[in-house]
Amino acid sequence: MTAEPQVQGKRASQPGGTLMRRPLILSAVFALASTLLLADLAPRYAPGLLRFEHYLGDVRTARLSDQLPSQHPSVAIVAITDDTLAGYRTYLPVDRDLLARVVEAVDAAGAKVIGLDFLFTSPAGDGNEILLIEAIRRARAKIVLAAADERVGLNEGQRDKQQAFFREVERPAGYSNLATERDSVVRFMAQPNTVDKPAYPKSFAALLAESAGFTSAQEGARIAWLRTPRDGSDTFLTISAEALLRPADDPVAQMLRAGLKDKIVLVGGMLREIDTHLTPLTNRHEEKMHGVTIHAHMVAQMVDGRSIGQLETSMASLRLALAAVAALGFLVGWGFRRRRKGLLASGVASAAIIAIDTIVFWQLRIILPLVLALAAWFLGEFSGHYLGRWLGPRGDRAMWFAR
Repeated sequence: MTAEPQVQGKRASQPGGTLMRRPLILSAVFALASTLLLADLAPRYAPGLLRFEHYLGDVRTARLSDQLPSQHPSVAIVAITDDTLAGYRTYLPVDRDLLARVVEAVDAAGAKVIGLDFLFTSPAGDGNEILLIEAIRRARAKIVLAAADERVGLNEGQRDKQQAFFREVERPAGYSNLATERDSVVRFMAQPNTVDKPAYPKSFAALLAESAGFTSAQEGARIAWLRTPRDGSDTFLTISAEALLRPADDPVAQMLRAGLKDKIVLVGGMLREIDTHLTPLTNRHEEKMHGVTIHAHMVAQMVDGRSIGQLETSMASLRLALAAVAALGFLVGWGFRRRRKGLLASGVASAAIIAIDTIVFWQLRIILPLVLALAAWFLGEFSGHYLGRWLGPRGDRAMWFAR
């Protein structure tokens, strides 16, 4: 008489154990499938999802990037503007005599490093190129030149002209490392060319930082932007070339030149609608940022030792995280299978994911795949909810079919 209840109890425990294991097994299977979908197939067949990911990353960058109390102490810009070129017959290439005088003025101001953010791929029509070459050779400051590497698509004549100019000045040159995305926004630093023996193995920004004595690690491809300083000043001291070239006894020129002492000074064009780009800090066309300013941001992050990390879809840690989020969402959906699908669990989970993402970027400067994480949760919760109503205990299914 006592054996029968024990047998019945054993039989009764088997369905319960099966029912308990079922959602765990299903959640693991679904987590693997959703990770494959989001990490491997979505980037290939749903690029719009990643564009939305980039947009949300831009929002975080614009609002939570580092902010200095005032202008950057080590990096400055001397700009060739439309006013600078007023009276010159052509804009590009920039008059070599003008560049020679700018180099001499910046060098006389005591700059530590001078970076010329121009491409010397076309012959100067004014015949003043020798003036610029001599000014560069005479300079006491270290001088670095920007170059167009194999990825730019120069013709043979342009490549020969560029190499001949670099041989004449005998100064290091680095590739211009602006990487423009498909949506025309600059978010990343271009990485070194992967061809064997590239002509310019290091970037323009990296050579500038190294010439000033700083390490130029480029593992982080994202640009660590600086927001407008808290005092409302420009991020970098920016001086127009025509103001710098005022007479030596001009008090304004003296004050401006004093601001360049011991700094990395980038000389580049700030011309209307020439070499302008969208960035996470300037998401409107009327607020485009000039290439020389973008290079200044790159140099500043190398000088400061700042960086922004990003979890890529190829990383094992990201795949594990997406699988965990999808599995947890599945189990939550399964747990709420007896109720009509509501917004409470989804809203709480979304808020938690967004909060974690914000805190991680704010404190650790790591961009998490927010869109993929939200997609993993919603896929998991939706599937767990409806599969739970279909494959759950018989009592649940009877209620479902009775509706």
